Amino acid sequence: MTNYQLARMANKIRQDVVAMLEAAGSGHSAGPLGMSDVFAALYFAIMRHDPKNPDWDKRDICVISNGH
Repeated sequence: MTNYQLARMANKIRQDVVAMLEAAGSGHSAGPLGMSDVFAALYFAIMRHDPKNPDWDKRDICVISNGH
């Protein structure tokens, strides 16, 4: 995936975050909006995964904590 495509995916993630926050009527926006580029790069360019086979034993696992 090109850098341009990754940037577009990150913007789509941001749009989805805003839509979810609006639908919920509350929530915290700073963390997910700020991390959208990281999420896009990990999911679409770096991590090994297969959405059709979520139990694939060679998949990468990422644990993210955005605490205070």
